[in-house]
Amino acid sequence: MTEPAHRTRVVGLGLVMADVRVLCTAPPLPENDPRVRTLDLRMGGATTNVLAALRGLGIGADLVSAVGDDWLGRFLLDRLDEAGIARREVAVVPGASASCLVLETPPTRTLLWNLPGTLEAGIRAEPAPLRRVLADADAVHVNGRFPRASLELCALARERGVTVSLNAGRGDVSDGVGTLLPYADVLVAADSWAMERTGAATAREACAGLSRELQGRARLVSVTGGERGSWTTGPGRAVPVHTAPPHAVAREVPTAGAGDAYHAGFLAAALAGSGPEECARTGAEEAGRYLSAASAAQRQAHAQTREDGNTFPLGVFRDKSAAHPPQGLRVLK
Repeated sequence: MTEPAHRTRVVGLGLVMADVRVLCTAPPLPENDPRVRTLDLRMGGATTNVLAALRGLGIGADLVSAVGDDWLGRFLLDRLDEAGIARREVAVVPGASASCLVLETPPTRTLLWNLPGTLEAGIRAEPAPLRRVLADADAVHVNGRFPRASLELCALARERGVTVSLNAGRGDVSDGVGTLLPYADVLVAADSWAMERTGAATAREACAGLSRELQGRARLVSVTGGERGSWTTGPGRAVPVHTAPPHAVAREVPTAGAGDAYHAGFLAAALAGSGPEECARTGAEEAGRYLSAASAAQRQAHAQTREDGNTFPLGVFRDKSAAHPPQGLRVLK
C-alpha cells in the first residue's frame, strides 16, 4: 500500500507526568482506613493523554514539554516512545519530574499534584524550536498549562494557518486559558469552567455563550458534562446539539482520562472536516472505548490482586526503565 503524501500531525504543549492511581473502596476519613483495591503507575497529563489517543487513531503526535532527570523522567520518556509520541522537544531538566497521586473513590476522585517549578523553565518558548516542531503540523493542542510557551505556540500557529485546539479544564490549569481563548479554532471546555466563564446556568447555555464570546472565531465549541454528555455548536448551528454518552459507566470504573479521549476523537473528526454533530459523536465514541478498556483493565487488576493478612492488595507497576526506584516501591519487570 502506498503511504499518503501527508500524514495528519498534531503538536501538543503541556505536562507529561507520572500518575500513581489508587482505587479505594471508600474515601479516607478520620479514623477510617479504606481498603485499596488496585494500585498502578502510568504516564499521564491531559495534553499527553490527548496525544496518545490521537496516535491510536493514526494521527502523528509531537510533545513539547519537560521532565526531570530522575527515575520518573526515564520512565516517562520510555512511555512516550512506547506510545509513539515524538519527544524531540521534551527537555530533561535537573530535579524531579511532575507526578500526581490520583485517589479514585468512584464516582469522585482527588488529585494530589507535585509540579516542580523547574519544568516550566525548561520548556523552550523561543520561536526557533517552536517553528521547527510546527513544520508540516496540522494542529496544535494546548490547555493553559505553561501559558507563556503556549501563547507563543498559538501565535505561531495562527500565523501559519495551523488549527489551534484548546482544552479549557478544571483547576489551576484554567488560569492560563483566558489569554489563549482568542486563538482557539476548536474549543472543548468542561461544563464547570464554561458556566463560570459565561455566567450561564446550564452547559447548553454556556456553550452558546462561549460561541457568542468568540464571535465566530472558533469553528467548533463543545462543552462536556461527563455522564450528562456534551453540547456542541459550530457554523450553521444556532442552538447547541446535545450528544449523549455512548453507554452507562459502572460506578467502580475510574473515569480519569475519558475527557481527554473525547477531545482526541473530537479533534480528529474536526481535522477531517466533520461538522459539530459528527465531531461530538466521534468524541463520545472514543470516550466510550476508553472507558470500556478501563473497565476491562479494572476486572483484570481485581483478578490479579490478593490479600495477605492485613496488607492491601498490591497492583502491578509496569516500569521497565527504573533502575533505582525509591525505597518501598515495588516495580515488577
